[in-house]
Amino acid sequence: MLYRLISPTILFLALFPAPVSAVEDAGLQPPPWHLIDIWWNIGQDAPFESYSIDATISDDVPPTVNLYVAPIGIAELSGTKFYGGIQTQADGYTKRDQHLRQIGPGFLMSMWGERSPEAIRPSAGGLWQSSGHEGDFVSVRRPYEWKKGKYTYRVVRMDRELVEGKPSTWVGAFVYVRETDENIFVGALRFPGESLVLSSRLASFVEIYGRLIPVEEIPKVTVTLGNLRVNGQVLPHPSATAVYPKGVPDHADAVARDGQLVVRVGEPIADRKQRQVKLLPER
Repeated sequence: MLYRLISPTILFLALFPAPVSAVEDAGLQPPPWHLIDIWWNIGQDAPFESYSIDATISDDVPPTVNLYVAPIGIAELSGTKFYGGIQTQADGYTKRDQHLRQIGPGFLMSMWGERSPEAIRPSAGGLWQSSGHEGDFVSVRRPYEWKKGKYTYRVVRMDRELVEGKPSTWVGAFVYVRETDENIFVGALRFPGESLVLSSRLASFVEIYGRLIPVEEIPKVTVTLGNLRVNGQVLPHPSATAVYPKGVPDHADAVARDGQLVVRVGEPIADRKQRQVKLLPER
């Protein structure tokens, strides 16, 4: 997330110079750093009632590091892109007070192509955003002191609404916390259309965002992704490809294990030869 006026990256470096390894590696771009993008293929577009995916996080991550684990890194509902996941440092504002505030660890869901607050339904105690700094998008955010453990991130079709005579559908985001048996309502966003269709290509990612940090501070953590379900039904054989973007630290690697993807973050990968690796075969 990049902001104008006085660049926070420049200000941070002026006050707290980072080691050479963080700022002078050839081709290293400013954050956000997508350390890995996972592209799933579920075979075909599907009529949408719900979609869910499990994410297991191996270790507690300090909130001083801006880590974003996005089980839904990108997806489309009838052409409208959205994403959602788990952050160490989320932010947002309330309906009454639109001053941006940090809320610490939390869950979120964002949708592109919309700016109206009327398309946002925060949860009780939750926050929201409407912004144009990454293209027009709206977002719901829910503070939650998450720890290591297993989470199921789920989006669900809810009620319908007419907007200027055109149908729209509210889609809610929920996170089930296995260790505490809690089902957390993150919030809901209003998508254009009535009979929504989920895209066949879906993504997950792990990202370092916000201020520039030394690469040595990327946390060592393992994220395991799997158990994709559409409309409550397990997808037995989704294919998956790992993409390691250029211009970011090579500090992530993924392998397939028992139909799941195990992503190790925080250890440097020397002399990476392939930036696109097939992990689960095509359907």
